[in-house]
Amino acid sequence: MIRWRPAVARALVLARAVALLGASALLPVRGDGQEPPRPAEDGSALEVYVMTMGQGDLVWERFGHNALGIRDLRTGEDLVYNWGMFSFDQPGFLPRFLRGEMLYWMAPFDAALTVQAYRQMDRSVTIQELNLTPAQKLQIRDYVLWNARDENKFYRYDYYLDNCSTRVRDVLDRALGGAIKRAAAPQVTTMSFRDHSLRLMDGMFWARTGIDLGLGRPTDRPITAWEAMFIPMEVQRRLRDVRVTGAGGAEIPLVASERELFVASRPAERMTAANDVPLFLLAGVSLGALFGWAAWRSRGRALATTVTVLWGTVAGVLGTLLLLLWVATAHVAAHQNQNLLFMHPLWLAVAATIPFVAAGRTVRRNVLFLVRVCAVLTVVGALLALTPWGQPSGAIAAFAVPMNLSVYFLTLRAVYLAQQRANATR
Repeated sequence: MIRWRPAVARALVLARAVALLGASALLPVRGDGQEPPRPAEDGSALEVYVMTMGQGDLVWERFGHNALGIRDLRTGEDLVYNWGMFSFDQPGFLPRFLRGEMLYWMAPFDAALTVQAYRQMDRSVTIQELNLTPAQKLQIRDYVLWNARDENKFYRYDYYLDNCSTRVRDVLDRALGGAIKRAAAPQVTTMSFRDHSLRLMDGMFWARTGIDLGLGRPTDRPITAWEAMFIPMEVQRRLRDVRVTGAGGAEIPLVASERELFVASRPAERMTAANDVPLFLLAGVSLGALFGWAAWRSRGRALATTVTVLWGTVAGVLGTLLLLLWVATAHVAAHQNQNLLFMHPLWLAVAATIPFVAAGRTVRRNVLFLVRVCAVLTVVGALLALTPWGQPSGAIAAFAVPMNLSVYFLTLRAVYLAQQRANATR
């Protein structure tokens, strides 16, 4: 969920290279130029922790971030393994992004420099030291070293099901024999993927509106605590409740200790989504009534035609994008989107046809057919939104329903005036 800023990324990569070169210079070398065999490790010199970073300014930073830290007490090496790496500059990024086939990768960075980078971005940093057995620590260390290799580091990113946070969760759960999933999966929460997405976009009006418009039915069911851990801050909270078997056989907390390394000055994370329905309903009713009143007062059909063309273009273009997200991409979260009942490609046909209603009866008949279908779909969408099977993107419906109905009547008026003029010239 993070794209490293270029200067920060270069500093972290350089520091990692220096650290690795320094460590390699201290390794003893046999006379034949090969490294001596290493003694068997038991993992007792390793410390494993989760580093959680709070929200940032950019859209993808609003979800927070986390990484898995491993500290080697023998060598002093302290690295955090970060699965949130991506770059706009990587070949084919835009086509893969549009298709929903984005490639992210994992890379290790110096822990101290990582904290410093997040301080500069005014993003909170917390670490949770974990109660793990030496064997579990060694298993985690060996896995991340394997995962960091060039041939293994890339993975296909999914916003909700496979991201930087779920990767941290899964690595820990695997080492713990499924203890995290056993604790979190049975807990069904009251929130959905959509709810979490909208609450984390608090203060970013257009981003929140775009997300609400683009998400479909797969994001609207109540999710489990396990699924909610696609958010790094939820991983942090849920790990506090996990208990594991200690060395003496008794159950102990997974989190041995928790420390705040830096507290940001930005507002705290919002825990519930804002209710935008009243604002959007007021805007939709006000604009629809204003356009309708102005067009009714005007003597010609120019204003009614202009408003219909503008709204038809906007609703048609957005609807076409929503349809393509469903049928032509792997963005599963955007599939089965009921907002297509309000915004769809038919509006483009209305916008393209209404300027020619004076051309003849056939054109007027086609325009009336198209706009009536749009009105019927709008009413169906409005009624569906009031049922348990409706999609809870209420703000979109609250704005689109009055706008669509207003444009429906404007279209009828434009057709009526064109018919009146045609009758007068006969």
